Amino acid sequence: MAKYQLEVGARTVEDALSAWRGGADRVELYVSPTEGALTPSMGLVQAAVAAKKAAGSNLGLFVMLRPRSGDFLYSDADFDTLLRDTENLYAAGADGFMSGIVTADGMLDIKRMKEVMKRCPGKPFTLHRGFESTRDQFRTLEECVDLGIDYILTGGLIPGGGLDTARLSKLIEKADGRIKIVVALGSGFTVDLLGPIIEQSGAVEYHIVNGYRQRLSQMQWVPGMEALDDDHLRKKLGTVDYLEETAVRELRDIFNKYE
Repeated sequence: MAKYQLEVGARTVEDALSAWRGGADRVELYVSPTEGALTPSMGLVQAAVAAKKAAGSNLGLFVMLRPRSGDFLYSDADFDTLLRDTENLYAAGADGFMSGIVTADGMLDIKRMKEVMKRCPGKPFTLHRGFESTRDQFRTLEECVDLGIDYILTGGLIPGGGLDTARLSKLIEKADGRIKIVVALGSGFTVDLLGPIIEQSGAVEYHIVNGYRQRLSQMQWVPGMEALDDDHLRKKLGTVDYLEETAVRELRDIFNKYE
């Protein structure tokens, strides 16, 4: 296995296959990127599992468990939805799961996290960026280790946003191989920054989502009405987002230089 592991976001089966061909090790299957990533449908997960098998791929299919946008403090109804999704997507053949539940006072909700993890036994589990909603991230790390969580996904650790490579290094040192710290680099990330981040942080696990591009819709007829500002459906009719294989390959090639 390569030293540097690359995870990318995938919103369709085609995205997942592009990720694999581009050299990604695993994908996060999700929907609703403008809401920060939500749970994908059972149909998408089933189709991705079938496509992976047909292609002879070893790509890891991790699924997001997040029933709504907003915070990570879930009502009983939200939590019931999350548990049902976990059971269904486990049965659908997902390779791993990503979730995070936080209490009102900014602590990891250990009781509820245990309930989720009980429903996906034997599968790798990631505490997603809900990690950054906890008040003491070094304490949260220890709680994750005790829970048996495999990965922590973090996008920077600076309260106002941005990557603090020095603090990230301390987090990796604290983890001491007991849990893997995955660096999330979002749409504002540019490829030229990857080398310095690798050198300064010491991280070997990365989640990068900047490989998305847009193509024009192939519809031969599109409604001619101008979209209102809040009509997001109509505003998106003319284009389709997709993950570009060559963008993933560019990242893999950079990682290969550091192997």
